[in-house]
Amino acid sequence: MSSRWSQIAILVAVAVAAAGAVAVASIALGGGGGGGSASRDEYQETVVRARNQVEFALAKIPNAESIEELLAELDNAAAVAEASAADLADAGVADGFEDENDELVAAVDALSSELAGTASTLRDPTFAEALPQLTSLSFKQWVVINRILGDLKEQGIDVEPLARH
Repeated sequence: MSSRWSQIAILVAVAVAAAGAVAVASIALGGGGGGGSASRDEYQETVVRARNQVEFALAKIPNAESIEELLAELDNAAAVAEASAADLADAGVADGFEDENDELVAAVDALSSELAGTASTLRDPTFAEALPQLTSLSFKQWVVINRILGDLKEQGIDVEPLARH
């Protein structure tokens, strides 16, 4: 029986050592959550890039010339926002901006959900008669994102808010 306990103890020790090695390698390679620390300039580039991608996708929505095109643009903007949120989550964050980045990731991801949900709702046949009268769309997360971008700008990250379209 004692040899069996010895074998179990050795297996546990090997498992603990392996887990420790994985953790050390992950930290050394900048893994675990965000992409590690970045300079302020690098972080600013990441935020501006994500903002610009979302802006470009949102700007295409009002140019839709048919309901089908509107739905396609909403779907596209949702996919772009989702990818931008993932990019923000995976990129390095400048020291002191971790909380703002977490908020921005959550807001951009939530905007993606709002856009996809709007497209899904508009596809519902019960809205078919109302669609031709549709003159505007509003997204709560657009306001949240702009608040966060404004906070970042006040802290020295040179990024513009999302425009109205």
